[in-house]
Amino acid sequence: MRVEEFKKKVFESAIKKGLNDFELYLKIQHEFNVSAQKGALENYKDATLIGASFKVIENGKVGSSFTEAFSDESAQQLVKEAVENLKIIESEYEDLLYNGTGSYNRKDFYRGEFDKLLKSEAVKKIIELEEGLKKHNEHITMVPYNSLGFLVEEIYIANSKGLDLYSKNDGGHVFAMGLASGGETPKSSFNALVGKGIKDLDIEILSDRIVSDLKLLLNSSPIKSGKYNVIFRNSEFASFLSVFSEMFSAENVQKGLSLLKGRIEDKIASDCFTLIDDPFYEGSPINRYFDDQGVPTKKKHLVENGVLKTYLYDLKTAKKDDVESTGNAVKIWGYKAPTDISFINLIVKPGEESFEELLAKLGEGLVITGLDGLHSGANPVSGNFSLGARGFIVESGKIVGGVDGITVSGNIFKVFENLRVCGNDVAYGMPLMGGDSSAVFSPSVIVDGIDVAGV
Repeated sequence: MRVEEFKKKVFESAIKKGLNDFELYLKIQHEFNVSAQKGALENYKDATLIGASFKVIENGKVGSSFTEAFSDESAQQLVKEAVENLKIIESEYEDLLYNGTGSYNRKDFYRGEFDKLLKSEAVKKIIELEEGLKKHNEHITMVPYNSLGFLVEEIYIANSKGLDLYSKNDGGHVFAMGLASGGETPKSSFNALVGKGIKDLDIEILSDRIVSDLKLLLNSSPIKSGKYNVIFRNSEFASFLSVFSEMFSAENVQKGLSLLKGRIEDKIASDCFTLIDDPFYEGSPINRYFDDQGVPTKKKHLVENGVLKTYLYDLKTAKKDDVESTGNAVKIWGYKAPTDISFINLIVKPGEESFEELLAKLGEGLVITGLDGLHSGANPVSGNFSLGARGFIVESGKIVGGVDGITVSGNIFKVFENLRVCGNDVAYGMPLMGGDSSAVFSPSVIVDGIDVAGV
């Protein structure tokens, strides 16, 4: 059954039952993914998931249901189960439907390159990646993680308020981790690339960074504990920053779970730090012109030249603060789940200096290329972090060797305040959560006075 036909059947069933406030959410997701081990294909996924959820609001209660079947019977059952599941919400927030007003930036985010990719070519590329890493460096004994894939996603939302929206988006990824041993403790290096087209997933670029990192890390030297000026390399600072993104959620602010409460227009970072949520960012595989409540998305500055400008809102939190939603309601955990507040593309605004120029400005210090324990060693409520780390030693503006087995610690607000320079080398970093619904990008940055535990 076609989407429009299914929607018609669901709406007819809802109206027949006398429902006034209801919404249908439908997602079609085609996922392709391959990985390799020991020169052969290890995992292969080529699947399409079609799922719909239905929500009804009545007398302060909300009921929801979902289905992966699309027929006259399933349309009726979807409505019936939602009505039966009506329940009192144990929350200070009122669930809402959006009426579709506002200005939508209706861009076409679908390019179609990945749909045309021959699956045999993708398999060949991932095997070449795994084999190539080992050939590049004799010390690389294993590539424990690798993946090449893409996602094509269609989202459809319609409700009784007149909302009727559709979007289609696609994007791909490639990542790998190399493990090397020089006779002592094995060293690891991870790199990932994302993009809207095949050319964005350059295996040579990805491999070169892994190989060069491991070459230096195998030559690691211990360092003394103390305060160091450091460069957080682009991808690692992006991942690090995503851990603390929850502090920008209006829900966490309203619940007292964010240190940013009451700090709009306050100076919270250095002048060179600007943080943006841009749902239209061209370098990202994640783009959308409406969120999962149907609200128009928009580019917004969370922090501008060090000043906090806004929180991220959905409809419920926006009503509580008597402001407009920022279009940041996202079904992070899939079409069956309720929405959460999340960034879409979180971006640190780049500066003008190259990575080499950052090294020269740093002079003496460290380059952090890897952080461990982001899920457990960083607290977005307090802002504190204590993380295992590895990277490079810098002397007189030059990388002279590797360093491993260190711990970096501090507070995210001190990082913001002591951030001295942003480079121009923007790269993708793996977000802590969000999966297929969000992405994070950052240049390399210099941060002064980081506490480092060594020997």
